Amino acid sequence: MKKGGIKIFALVTVLIIISALFVQCEKDIELELKKEGGRLVLYSFIYPDSAFSFYFSESVDVLSDHNYAMVKNGSFRIYINSVDQGKYFFPSDTILGQWNDFRFSPGDSVTLKAMDDAGDTATVSTYLPQVIAIEKIDSVSDMYQGSDGALYKVLKCNISFTDPFFTDNYYQLVIIQERWEDTGGNEKYFREVVDYIKDDPVFYSHNQEGALLEGLDFQGLFTDELIHGTYKLQCLVPSSYYELSPSDKKIKLTFYLYHHTIDYYRYFRTKLTSDYYNGVPIFEPVNIYSNVTNGIGLVSGMVFSEDSLIFVSGE
Repeated sequence: MKKGGIKIFALVTVLIIISALFVQCEKDIELELKKEGGRLVLYSFIYPDSAFSFYFSESVDVLSDHNYAMVKNGSFRIYINSVDQGKYFFPSDTILGQWNDFRFSPGDSVTLKAMDDAGDTATVSTYLPQVIAIEKIDSVSDMYQGSDGALYKVLKCNISFTDPFFTDNYYQLVIIQERWEDTGGNEKYFREVVDYIKDDPVFYSHNQEGALLEGLDFQGLFTDELIHGTYKLQCLVPSSYYELSPSDKKIKLTFYLYHHTIDYYRYFRTKLTSDYYNGVPIFEPVNIYSNVTNGIGLVSGMVFSEDSLIFVSGE
């Protein structure tokens, strides 16, 4: 036999042996996935002088076709300033309940204990911060150079407030535009959140993740890290939000200065970061902050102060 024939025969033999090994090693592998469902889920944002409402459900396994499970025979106790307000039963046909039995004030501490018919209990404690008043809003028309190099007309606003000493404080500035339009006797009302320009340094301090990936907006959330006493918070409102068209009767810009707990601050930052980085392969998944013991979610008190600028047709 020639040497070439020997080589071909040897190669075929090796391939047959390898194929046989793969066939012989083939077997079914059962993969067991750990189930993570069944945890109680609580969400509530508690305001002064408003009804108490909260979201109550159970988490489901990752392979489930549903986003949540209803709680069976759910109930809860709520404590305001350590005083037991009694036991309440959660409605069986909903995941969002509301009660008008009690009211809250700034400075109140609140503890919520929720349970299901299996005896599982989730507990969370929070408080309502003190209201930080908007003392004054100064505004002036100005020009702003955008990232494209063009100049844009804006309303430069300075919101004055006094930050309390000796405590770490967490804020959020939200601006709402209300617009009343009249077209031939047909009046219409519009309301939207203002996407204002955040050029104040407080919006970019305290390890803001937006510095890591351009475009992440924390929606006006900031801390008092750079604030000492009275502060003038600066923001720029694009002209499209305050200039009246021929059909506009009035435009009202309302500035809301929220005073949050640290729990809300951590939750909001991690939630926005998780949503923004979702699907980006170079970043690890972000764990969304929760302050619920033996459960998932967020319960937090929050307060706000407000002031407005009004623009009227013909003035």
